[in-house]
Amino acid sequence: MSLTSHANVRNSCLHILHTRGYKLKAEAELMADGDWPTDARWTAEKDGFFFTADNPMELLGLVAIYDFVQPSKDVPYWWRLDCPDHWDNLMEEALSAPPANNDEC
Repeated sequence: MSLTSHANVRNSCLHILHTRGYKLKAEAELMADGDWPTDARWTAEKDGFFFTADNPMELLGLVAIYDFVQPSKDVPYWWRLDCPDHWDNLMEEALSAPPANNDEC
């Protein structure tokens, strides 16, 4: 089975963060018609570190970086890793791939 970033994954992400002891907060406003907002600002806080994202999946991803690095204090750019530039490498690979065959009939 595969997992995709989708609205039906939001609650699982929030539950994982909650279970791990993060204090969660959402900031949003109701739509003009009274419906739930389509966008919000999501925040998780723990041990003096704050994480903010546009959705719960991104929020969990930011916390995963924190869990991986395990910084002892909040210093500038604590999240930067001395590693190969995966972004550039993957973009170069994606853009140099031959285009898909989309023959029109």
